Amino acid sequence: MLTRVAILLMVMVYVMKFYRIVESLIKKIYQIPNYTKNKKLKIAFRSAIYNTSLKNNLIFSEYNKINYVLKNNEDISKFIFIKGEFDFGLLKKGLGFLRKKKLKYLINVGSHVGTTLIPAIRYKLFDHCIAFEPSIDNYRLLKANININKIEKKVTLFNFGLSKKIYNGYLKNNPNNSGDHRVVKLKKGTEKIKLNILDNFTSKINKKNSIILIDAQGHEPEIFLGAKKTLKKKVPLIFELMPNLINENQLKIIFNAILHYKKLIDLKEEKIMELNKTNFYKIYQHYLKNKFYTDLMTF
Repeated sequence: MLTRVAILLMVMVYVMKFYRIVESLIKKIYQIPNYTKNKKLKIAFRSAIYNTSLKNNLIFSEYNKINYVLKNNEDISKFIFIKGEFDFGLLKKGLGFLRKKKLKYLINVGSHVGTTLIPAIRYKLFDHCIAFEPSIDNYRLLKANININKIEKKVTLFNFGLSKKIYNGYLKNNPNNSGDHRVVKLKKGTEKIKLNILDNFTSKINKKNSIILIDAQGHEPEIFLGAKKTLKKKVPLIFELMPNLINENQLKIIFNAILHYKKLIDLKEEKIMELNKTNFYKIYQHYLKNKFYTDLMTF
């Protein structure tokens, strides 16, 4: 007859085997997002992982061999974690319209945590990136993400924003979306930031070797005023147009800054047209009426 000790040992062995089977199954399930070719299944699994990690302050994302540390429990981080990127597809569209596979410089204004510039460098679409991010929290994550993806030698990084002159400004942070910070006048609860002008950083760039990507949540007119020398070079430019944040006077500033370019593209519609006042204002009115936004490209 088996002793109690022997029976107990047998039970422990079977329990251990059971847990190893469970562990093996969990590992296989957890790896599904990395090897499945079904996009909907991949999104479903990554969504489940994200939504069960909401108590953590930060979340780590690995997607197509690109790694990010993200602020957790906010709109844009959720999108990045589940989809794997944010605005990188926009940049690839721009290169496609230029019929370029690679350029020397990417000028990334409003770099957030690096989900556009990091794949752009890792996938060798650009040799170097000059990046600007005014939010200190975003900047810390941006710097960390650049380092963990081992591209620190290919990025020149600045912890300030751009505007029409050099001065100290204020940033209103959106607690639910770290990609929706806006330059404002002094208000309670704002973050004090430094602002500079783009013209101070673009001596080496020209229309043949570079592209400029700007996402500044309505601060684009001021940035363009500080980029007159740069824009005179007709460097290809991608920028966000949010009619609800841009009045007609500000729209006029944007148009006057780029009117010497030849082509205009609504990247949401992927429609290329001549750059003139009629076409430019028509796009603005369309998105103003529909209470939406787009990204424009000009070259």
